[in-house]
Amino acid sequence: MAVSHISEKGHILIPRQLRRKLGFKPGGKVQLIEEGGRLVVAPAADDPIAAATGFLTGKFSLTDDLRREHREEARRERKAHPR
Repeated sequence: MAVSHISEKGHILIPRQLRRKLGFKPGGKVQLIEEGGRLVVAPAADDPIAAATGFLTGKFSLTDDLRREHREEARRERKAHPR
């Protein structure tokens, strides 16, 4: 476990072995996330849009799912209220 100090300006030194292991680069950006009273420091994506693109992989189609859901709802309605 590495221990670091917080300077008067709020700067924290991240030890070299952790910077290398986690891919922190000089001048790079980090995300600061508060989780349950802990501060999590994680590398920030250079382009957050590109990083999020494609995170739903596979044969997923929101349009197909919505159409299927609509057809099922219409069928239930017809069953519940026949003409």
